[in-house]
Amino acid sequence: MPTSFKLNLRKNFTILFGFQLLLIVVVSTLVVLLFQNQNYLAKSRDIQYESYQLADQLRQSSDDLTRLVRTYVATDNPEFEREYWAVLDIRNGKIPRPLNYDNIYWDFVSATGQKPRADGETISLHNLMVKSSFTEDEFAQLTLANNNSDALVRAEIVAMNAMKGLFEDDLGNFTIEKEPDQKMASELVNDETYHKAKAEIMGPIDVFYNMFETRTSSRVDKYLNLANNLFLSLIIITTCILLISIYSFITVRKQIVEREVAEKKSAELESSLEKTTQEKIDLASNLDKGIKEKAELTNNLDKKIEEKTKNLKLSELTARTGLEKSKQMNNLM
Repeated sequence: MPTSFKLNLRKNFTILFGFQLLLIVVVSTLVVLLFQNQNYLAKSRDIQYESYQLADQLRQSSDDLTRLVRTYVATDNPEFEREYWAVLDIRNGKIPRPLNYDNIYWDFVSATGQKPRADGETISLHNLMVKSSFTEDEFAQLTLANNNSDALVRAEIVAMNAMKGLFEDDLGNFTIEKEPDQKMASELVNDETYHKAKAEIMGPIDVFYNMFETRTSSRVDKYLNLANNLFLSLIIITTCILLISIYSFITVRKQIVEREVAEKKSAELESSLEKTTQEKIDLASNLDKGIKEKAELTNNLDKKIEEKTKNLKLSELTARTGLEKSKQMNNLM
């Protein structure tokens, strides 16, 4: 395999793999950020829900007190007075707060006389609000509503004592005994003054709802938008990783095919060179063989000529010897 080809393949693979590794690190970071953001989002929603529950408990406790005092005034049933004081004591942290108190509770108690759930910790609604993440302005509105509710409780207590024939003295104590006055009690919890006082409780709560909703919704929307952006980024980067993987496969596959083609051509060239070399070797061998055969033939021919020359010389010598002998015999005769 050519060295340049190896270097190009290694360089391309290193670049693509390095870029993919970088994107994977980015994806991992985004996943961590998305996970953290989801935790913040869940926490913000939990705070939003819990804070809403606290404000709703203040509103619900005021409504429960109104319902119970009116029911007591209408029926003179002491059970509703007992429930009234229980609602007030739970709100003020004097007795344990029932578990899941934000769910339906007093309707079941009024119907069955039994607690639908066990009691929890003893803590006032005010202290729960202090522990919550309300802003100073939000807490001020809830405090105002709670104070207005406590002020309305005074009128409700007067009404309940009127049902018992107890009325206020100059010091505000219920020491004056008279005939029970249900009409007076009913007017106290149903007249225009009572409804105005009730509105003074709900007004700050409504303002709180608006302030709280604006603040918490803004925070939740912030985390939601961030989650959407992170998720979109994850999709884009994951798509990039997929595309790079496909491109890497195609590029590496192409280079492998090119390498195979180059190796095949190189093998064919080497085979052709070997064949040509062998042919040259064979030709040289044949030439050497021809030269040797020609030299051998020439040598044989020289030997034959030399032998014939010797034979001719021998024949000539024999003829001369015979001729001389003939001459000598002629002389003798």
